[in-house]
Amino acid sequence: MHAGLASVHARLHPPSLYAALDAERERRGLTWAQVARECGVAESTIKRTRGVGRFETDGVLAMTQWLGRSVEDFTRADGSSAGRVSAGD
Repeated sequence: MHAGLASVHARLHPPSLYAALDAERERRGLTWAQVARECGVAESTIKRTRGVGRFETDGVLAMTQWLGRSVEDFTRADGSSAGRVSAGD
């Protein structure tokens, strides 16, 4: 993993990503299943962003790309309520 990405991942704030996904979903009149299909991730991956936990890099990147935003838009400098992102299995 690139060193610059590691510091961003440690500070991911999943609830803000979920809020952005939900706002865009509602704006476009989509279901969560449709959002998941368009993002290319499982619906459960999206719904896990409601809390904090562990997330795969590919999924986070796919969701932020769908939003047309960068991962940095969903990070916190202080690391509070941060989710952990892994490079995948």
